Amino acid sequence: MPLNTFKTIDNYGAMLNKLASINFIVLLILLHFISTQSEVVQKFLDGYSWEVTVVSLKIPIGYFLPCFVAALFGRIIKLHDRISDLFRIRPWYDWIYILEPMLKEVGSKQSKKVILNNRGSIMLKVFYKYASSKDPNSVVDKHLIELVMDQLSWYWIVLESSLSIFIATIILLYLKCFDHVHVVFYIGLGLIVFAKTIQNGCSKYTKREVSKILEYPPRRKEIKDEFDAISSQ
Repeated sequence: MPLNTFKTIDNYGAMLNKLASINFIVLLILLHFISTQSEVVQKFLDGYSWEVTVVSLKIPIGYFLPCFVAALFGRIIKLHDRISDLFRIRPWYDWIYILEPMLKEVGSKQSKKVILNNRGSIMLKVFYKYASSKDPNSVVDKHLIELVMDQLSWYWIVLESSLSIFIATIILLYLKCFDHVHVVFYIGLGLIVFAKTIQNGCSKYTKREVSKILEYPPRRKEIKDEFDAISSQ
């Protein structure tokens, strides 16, 4: 896992690594907290005393291994995608801030249902074609793309962290450790509210990307043609 987790990212792979790194840290903190609330858990984890050095910090293997495995699993399955699939976050965001504004601006009469059913392919044709951090000739400025990706990475980090906190809440309830469970739960709720704030900030950058793409008339016609061609595919 990369150590510089606070560096601005410029590609999807870097975002996944950043998510996994911070997820590992959050899980480690939560596991340590659970161990302070339950003698059973603490005795079990302390039974594995061999230490792993991470950034000059020595972490007992009993704490390191489950958190590392969980973070790695989240990285492999792309946990943020699974959260998005469950709550339909990305389809909603793509429609509200990208596809619907584009549809109106170019004058296409294509239906919302048809567009969302083909969201993956149409996003490639009308948005990512012009806003790619890997394309040196990208229509959208690379700095703006990086701002969006960085904001999105923190949005997913906060949501993944809230999920971990809610799971920790369930574990505390199962262990009958009620002293601070309500505080943990409210922290999770607070993170969800914070995530919405981050999303609102990200949407401002996304609107600027869309405006840049649509400012060139021939490009607007290309995008309209892509929208209109969906039903004939």
